[in-house]
Amino acid sequence: MCLMANVMLVATTWLVATTWLEWIIQPSSWWVILQVALGLGFVIFVHELGHFLVAKACGVKCEKFFLGFDVGGLKLASFRWGETEYGIGALPLGGYVKMLGQDDNPAAAAHEAERAKAFVEAGDLPKEPVAGPHPAWDPRSYPAQSVPERMAIISAGVIMNVIFAILMASWAFGLGVKELTCEVSGVRPGGAAWRAGLRTGDEITAIGALEKPIFSDLQKGVTLGDVAKGVEFTIRRPADGATRTLLLRPDTDLGVPTVGVTSPFSLTLPADLKEGLPGAAGRALPALGPRDEIRAIDGVPVRTYAELIAELAKRQDRSVRLTVARPARSGVDATTLDIEVPPQPMRTTGMVMTALPIKAVQDDSPAALAGLEAGDRIVAIDKAAVGDPLALDDALRRRAGDTVQLTVARAGGETAEVELVPRPVAWIEESRWPTSPVAVSSIGAAIGVDALVATVAADSPAARAGIVAGERVVRVRFVMPARADAGDDEGLELSEKAPSWPYVAAALQQVEEGTSLALVVEGADGVQRDVQLTPATDPARFVVDRGLLFEPVYRMVRAGSILAALRLGFGKAIDDLSLVYKFLHKLTSNQISPRLLGGPIEIAKQAGKSAEEGFSRFLLFLTMLSANLAVVNFLPIPVLDGGHMVFLAYEWLRGKPPSEGVVAALSYLGLALILTLMMFVFGLDLGLIPRR
Repeated sequence: MCLMANVMLVATTWLVATTWLEWIIQPSSWWVILQVALGLGFVIFVHELGHFLVAKACGVKCEKFFLGFDVGGLKLASFRWGETEYGIGALPLGGYVKMLGQDDNPAAAAHEAERAKAFVEAGDLPKEPVAGPHPAWDPRSYPAQSVPERMAIISAGVIMNVIFAILMASWAFGLGVKELTCEVSGVRPGGAAWRAGLRTGDEITAIGALEKPIFSDLQKGVTLGDVAKGVEFTIRRPADGATRTLLLRPDTDLGVPTVGVTSPFSLTLPADLKEGLPGAAGRALPALGPRDEIRAIDGVPVRTYAELIAELAKRQDRSVRLTVARPARSGVDATTLDIEVPPQPMRTTGMVMTALPIKAVQDDSPAALAGLEAGDRIVAIDKAAVGDPLALDDALRRRAGDTVQLTVARAGGETAEVELVPRPVAWIEESRWPTSPVAVSSIGAAIGVDALVATVAADSPAARAGIVAGERVVRVRFVMPARADAGDDEGLELSEKAPSWPYVAAALQQVEEGTSLALVVEGADGVQRDVQLTPATDPARFVVDRGLLFEPVYRMVRAGSILAALRLGFGKAIDDLSLVYKFLHKLTSNQISPRLLGGPIEIAKQAGKSAEEGFSRFLLFLTMLSANLAVVNFLPIPVLDGGHMVFLAYEWLRGKPPSEGVVAALSYLGLALILTLMMFVFGLDLGLIPRR
């Protein structure tokens, strides 16, 4: 059975090629690479072992058992034991078992069938197996077996993959698996969660009928849920103890359904904390250390990330005193100490970009209560021009609690005066997603910002670089101090359809000190030119989180007994199997983009990432991969196991096999489909086809 390793994965991230190569050559990565190679090879081995064992049990002669394909006779190693040649082929894209009289090559199979037919017509059938080229009539050949036996042989690979998935998941839960909790650290401005009013610190306590979900349940529930009808969420807000049930309709503008929430953060700094933190947090090193846990801000105790952000928001323009608990390390006892962290002024280019209309309005917000709608354009605040749309929220936050008059241009062309009262903001709504609008959190509106330069501040970095009003930024690349020659990074493309300037502005606050911007700007005449500038700081605007990075919030899921581990493992395997079917349904019904597929390279990347997160997480990755192979290989596509089962079902019902011409034609069609899909996913993996 030939196995094509075109495993379909939902790929949410990808790595720059140079970074991936740098990671590979590091000795510390070799153990991870070995785990990945052994793990992926074992998944394929298990599948082919199923075919092999059942074929042997049915008396079929197996001529080859190979991991990888020995195309043109090229192989890394092989040996013969008994009547079977075992080996590793040079092309590492799957594996196969070659049985007597069976060939996935339609031309070869048709040739053997013709030869067998000639022997049958001549009545010259040998009573014993023959040596040399084996026609299909050999008693130990695959075609000579009954239909139920051939069905058992074909389905054995898939069944073994399912058993393997259950065992791997059970092993993982026996060891214990760290799972992200379902809390919200931030929301995407304008997204479904943002529109419903979710904010930093909210807890998702149920998704539909599923209670106490983990973050992966959120991802699966949204990605594979009903986009039209929406997904039901139960939300608890610890700040006031309120619980409410919401129906969120996922957005699809990013190519995959999403509600726009980020995973939860703890108050513990990463274990691999090192130089290079952005902003004020970077300047506080080395006073801050790995796994330091923040306990208080200026003496005010904080227990959660939401409470931390709320306290930092009150003090964003001045230094704060962090009280941190430092664990014991290197012979030094655990201790508590105070560390001063300065404010972090926002970096700016001096370009004021063009404000677009409101893209979304938050439920029950000041904007919603005042009657603002998507499509409205804010043109003035108390009769004064809005100015920089990225600074609009800061201006309104300073007016929290006061009545403000907005001049609004409606979509129909009329102008209206709207009064509202901005609210105080103690949470984060940053544009850390490409194409996101900028959040005006104080009133609950999300405004698009085009990369078209409206004005340029005098004596600013943009002015010194020669940028003028009317030019458009069409590409942005961040040039890090240590990697100024990183030419492999093409940067982010900006356009009228994808106005990602808020994302660029937010990312600018998160990069290390000394980072410059390499821009491609286009004039009104369509002529493009390259510009490089080093951002300055705005003394009137500040970054709330100051560049602090934290470990995620996990909860440990560990089975208390072998029976409990098997129960959890079975549930996980069934969940992964149904997940693949749901994903394929979404894919074929055009509800999600095929650009989310991943091929062998992406599989290896995701496997490496899982191996780095721990052995249990890697076992769950193998569970998912094994379930993936089981489903994909059983699709009714000729040359895959599912295609063979369709032909066998036809033969069982009709009492005779389908015509050789039909089988050959469909097999060639299936092979063409598989090869096309393989080239497509390889193109995605190598960056030849854009993910968006």
